[in-house]
Amino acid sequence: MPASRPSSGNSPRGGNARGSPGPAPLLGANSRPRPLYSWLGDLERMRDAAAAGTRPKVSILDIADRAGEPGVTAAACMPTSPCSVEACLRLGVDPATLAARPFEHYLRQERYPELAKLAFEHDEQLRQERLKALIEERRRLEEGGRGTAAGGKSRTSPGPRSSTAGAEDMVEREARRLEVMKRRQERELAQLVAYELARKEMQERAEAKVSEQERRAEEARQAKQAADEEWRRQQREREMQRKVEEEARERDIKVQEAERHRREMELLQREQEEEKRRRQEAYDREQERMRKAETARQETERILREQQEVVERRKAEMAKRDEEREKVKLAQAEERAAANAEAQRQAAARIAAAQESNKAIMQKKRDEYDERQRQNEERRRQRDLEREQEEEEKRELEKRKDQQRQAAYDEAQRHEAERIAEVLRKQKEKDEELARLKEERDAHNARRALERRLQLHDKVESVEEMKRRDAYERAQQLRRIQEETERSRALLAQRKDLQDQRRHANMQASFQRQQIVEAMVKLQATKKLQDLAGGSGLDALLSSKK
Repeated sequence: MPASRPSSGNSPRGGNARGSPGPAPLLGANSRPRPLYSWLGDLERMRDAAAAGTRPKVSILDIADRAGEPGVTAAACMPTSPCSVEACLRLGVDPATLAARPFEHYLRQERYPELAKLAFEHDEQLRQERLKALIEERRRLEEGGRGTAAGGKSRTSPGPRSSTAGAEDMVEREARRLEVMKRRQERELAQLVAYELARKEMQERAEAKVSEQERRAEEARQAKQAADEEWRRQQREREMQRKVEEEARERDIKVQEAERHRREMELLQREQEEEKRRRQEAYDREQERMRKAETARQETERILREQQEVVERRKAEMAKRDEEREKVKLAQAEERAAANAEAQRQAAARIAAAQESNKAIMQKKRDEYDERQRQNEERRRQRDLEREQEEEEKRELEKRKDQQRQAAYDEAQRHEAERIAEVLRKQKEKDEELARLKEERDAHNARRALERRLQLHDKVESVEEMKRRDAYERAQQLRRIQEETERSRALLAQRKDLQDQRRHANMQASFQRQQIVEAMVKLQATKKLQDLAGGSGLDALLSSKK
C-alpha cells in the first residue's frame, strides 16, 4: 500500500478531517483557498456529473493510492465517484488539497531541515487524517445508500380503494402533510436563522482569535526582529570596540617597539661613538708616538749631524792648523817632519778613532732606534692584535647581545603573538559560542514561529472547513426547502384538482339525480317502469329522458 494511504491510529481533530491542503502550505504562502461558493458549485457539478456519467469512477481510495506518487497534480486528485464527492462536500474538504507535496518542497521553504521535516510530518499527518475521514464518510454513505435501497424494496402499496375515496383521503392526507410541512418549514427556517446567527458568532470569534494570534505572531516577529537588530548592534559595537582595542594594542606595541629601537639605536650610537673615540685616541697616541719617534730620530740625526759637523769642523780646523803649521813651520817641516808625521798619524788615528767611535755611536743609536722602533712596532702590533681581539670580543659580545636582544625581541614577539592568538582564539570561541547561541535561538524561534504558523494555519483551515461544511449544509437545507415548497405547490395543485373533480362530480351527480327524477316521473306516467329492469336500466332511463 502506498505511503499516502491513511493510517488507522489517527483520527481527524474535532471529529472531521481538516480542510487544509495536504501538505498544508504555511500561512502567507501563495496558496489561498478557493472561494467558498466556487468550491461548492464545482463539487456539486462534479457530483451531478458523476451520478449521470458513465466513465470510470475515481474514489477516495484511488486518490489515497495515487496522491503520494511523484509528480501527481491536484487535477489527478479529483474524485468522480458520487459517494466520494458527497464525502468531500459533507466534510468541507477541497479535493485539490489531497495531493502530497514532496519533502524537497519543504526544504526549499524552510531554513532548517528539522523545521522542514516538522512541517512535512505535520502536513502529512493532517493529509492522512483527512483521507481517513473521507474514506470513513464514504463508507457510511455507501452503507446508508444500501440500507435505503433495501428498505425501498420492502415497502408495500396500500389496498385498493375507490378513486373518489382515495383522492379524498390523499387530499386530506396531503393537507395534513402540508400543514405539518409548513410547521416544519417554519421550524427549519427558525433553526436555520438561529444556526446562521450562531455560526456567524462562532466565525467572528474564530476570526477574532485568528486576528489576535496574527497580531501576537506579528508582535513576536517584531520583537524577534528588534532583538536581532539589538544583537547585531551589540555585535557591531563589540566588533568596533575589539577593533579599537586591537588598534590601541598595535599602537602600544609600535610605540614600545619604536622606544626599544630608539634606546637600542642610542646605545649603539653611544657605543659607536665610544669606539670611535677610543680609536681616535689610539690613533692620536700612535700619531703622538710616531711624532715623538720621528722627533727623536730627527734629534738623533741632528745630533749625529752636529757631531759629524764638529768632527768635520775639527778635522778642517786641524787640517787648517796643520796647513798653517806647515806654512808657519815650513822651515821646521823637515825637523819636525817625523814629529808632525807622527802627530798627523796620531791625529788621523784619533780622527779615525773618533769617526769610528762616532760611527759606532751612530750605529748603536741607529740600532737602539731600530730596536726601539721594532719594539714599538711589536708593541703596536701587540696592541693592534689586542685591540683586534678586544674588538673581536666586543663584536662577539655585541653579536651575542644582538642575538640575545633579537631572541628577547623574538620571544616578546612570540609571547605577544601567542597572547594575540589567545585573545583572538578566545574571541573566536566567544563569537562561535554567540553564533551558536544565536543559531540555537534562531532555530528555536523559527521552530516556535513554525509551530505558531502551523497552529494558526490549522485554525484558519478549520474555519474555512467549517465555512465549507456550513455552506453545504445551508445549500442542502435550501434545497430541501425548495423541494418541500415545490412538493407543497404540487400537492396544493393536486388538491385543487381533486376538489375541482369532486365539485364537478357532485354537480354531475346532482344533474344525474335530477335527470333520474324527471325520468322516473315520465316513466310512471307512461307505465313503462318494467323497462328499468336489468343491468342497463339506469342507462336506459337516462337515454329515454334524452
